[in-house]
Amino acid sequence: MKARRTPWTALACALAAGVAVGYAFARFIGLTNLPLLGTTYAASGILFLLGLAVLIMGLTVRRYVKGNLKYLDPGRAFLTLASAKALSIGGSFLAGWFSGQIIDTASKADASFFRHALITCAVAAFVSLLDAACGIVVEKWCQLPPPDGKKAEKKSPQETNPGAQAA
Repeated sequence: MKARRTPWTALACALAAGVAVGYAFARFIGLTNLPLLGTTYAASGILFLLGLAVLIMGLTVRRYVKGNLKYLDPGRAFLTLASAKALSIGGSFLAGWFSGQIIDTASKADASFFRHALITCAVAAFVSLLDAACGIVVEKWCQLPPPDGKKAEKKSPQETNPGAQAA
């Protein structure tokens, strides 16, 4: 299975969008006086378990790519790759989301509610960054080596297109 790795620009855009949306959300919630900032430790735990599950799925694909496993269901390999891509982009967005909330509420850390929201957002942002890293690693593991076992050498234009010879 040939896997294209998620471009760093997509991850950076997801992170920036998460920061913008998280900051806007925190500002809006600050105007309404609703206690919706922060998250729970259970949510961070679930995010951690999700990253761990994708990492375990990726280990199976890695064993197949390295030749230690004789057969791997293509559907399972595709599910692993799709989950890794979703985890890397989703983890980047969520890290931005929680970081945006941290940016807005950092100046209000004197109040115990905001201090608790800061701590839970910091834990969730860290776990989300771990998820993004797990997704990137598993995407890398899903790449098959070239059939000849060597890195593909760059061919000259004449080798790739024999009709392009100079007159």
